[in-house]
Amino acid sequence: MKLHIRTAEPCDREQLRTLLIDAADELAGEHHHLLEAKLPWDGHPMLLADSQGHPVLVSFEPENSQAALVNGLVATEQLTAALPWINQIYASLGKQQRPPKLVIVSPEPPPGSRAILSTCPNLSLFNYRILNINGDTGLWLEKTTELSTSTGSQHRHDETRPSPVQPVAKTTTDDSNTVLPTLSAEESTYFQQL
Repeated sequence: MKLHIRTAEPCDREQLRTLLIDAADELAGEHHHLLEAKLPWDGHPMLLADSQGHPVLVSFEPENSQAALVNGLVATEQLTAALPWINQIYASLGKQQRPPKLVIVSPEPPPGSRAILSTCPNLSLFNYRILNINGDTGLWLEKTTELSTSTGSQHRHDETRPSPVQPVAKTTTDDSNTVLPTLSAEESTYFQQL
């Protein structure tokens, strides 16, 4: 069987969302859970839980890498602020009080990538290309871990880069004694709609 691989035409946001959901193992690891395919915040990021129950926020843009980064940072702040209530809605997060890992997916690295990668251990950047493989549309993801000093989009990859996770607040080792504030009926309805 011959493989015919070609770059495909750019896709719109919803087509890219579908391709990213199919490729979520690359973004959040195996045994992840899709919590929300379309959050109601700017850019409509996706919310996943990795195999350890940590939240993974995926911000993406089909054309504007800077918007993907800014929308992702804003959504991370919103999600972190709402984490106690989000944990009550999504059992797969295991009520961990950890900030989300932020994954940015864009056609090229956003401006300022070098500075932000060196200071944000919970951030991962992926470049993508839409491919046509034997008539089927596919997504090629390439993790960016260090940018070159020259201009252009050259980059190196390091798949063994650790992603340390820092707790938002001190947590006890026994989470069974932790009491989170109870949601009102209105708050519960709101978070269930997310």
